[in-house]
Amino acid sequence: MTNLILHLCLLAWLLPCALQDWRSRHVSNWLTLPAFVLAWPAALWQGGEDRLLFTFALFVGCWFAWQMKGMGAADGKIATALAALLPQAVLWGGGLLFLCFVGLRLRRQQQSVPAVVVLFLGALLSIVGSSANPI
Repeated sequence: MTNLILHLCLLAWLLPCALQDWRSRHVSNWLTLPAFVLAWPAALWQGGEDRLLFTFALFVGCWFAWQMKGMGAADGKIATALAALLPQAVLWGGGLLFLCFVGLRLRRQQQSVPAVVVLFLGALLSIVGSSANPI
């Protein structure tokens, strides 16, 4: 039951983030910053030091991608929050983003992908997948 509540809260938070990213390619700090700040104690509480280390490693990778203009700040904050609370969502979302980028490059298109929308889809897939196969 606790996982269901966590999953519903994550989706309820991610949906307005994804809609804003879809419409404007920008997500407001008031949506992303609280989740980013809460991600760190949540990582420690949810999965201990291993989850905290995973969250930190993902944050560092996002920071480097942001520095090289390959990722938006909101994308990194949202990915960090997901790494803390639902790491499989980051893996699904990252895989989907990779497929989007490969598809765009194969078609020789240089457009951007609304990454938060793809992270939302990754979260949705990971939640559906985990509820369909509870271990």
